[in-house]
Amino acid sequence: MTDARTRLLLLAGLALLTACKGFTPTVRRTWSSTIRCPEDKIQVKELPNGVYEATGCGQTATFDCWWPDGGNRTCIQHGVPPPKQMPGTGTGW
Repeated sequence: MTDARTRLLLLAGLALLTACKGFTPTVRRTWSSTIRCPEDKIQVKELPNGVYEATGCGQTATFDCWWPDGGNRTCIQHGVPPPKQMPGTGTGW
């Protein structure tokens, strides 16, 4: 196997491992920022249908998460409207 092919396979494997973490880091960062609670105090539980529950510093919230083809990972807190976007620049909201 060539060095270039070996590097490519290693990078592909690393990308797959990173993707397997799911949305837990995204939910943790979002909830930490929202309630101003340290990330290490946030617990995230995956629920069915792309829903995640975050608990920390005495507060809990649920998030709907998705990853559109070619897009960014997105998590929106239940009961909170998505951020407004310029027409033609968002995910279709």
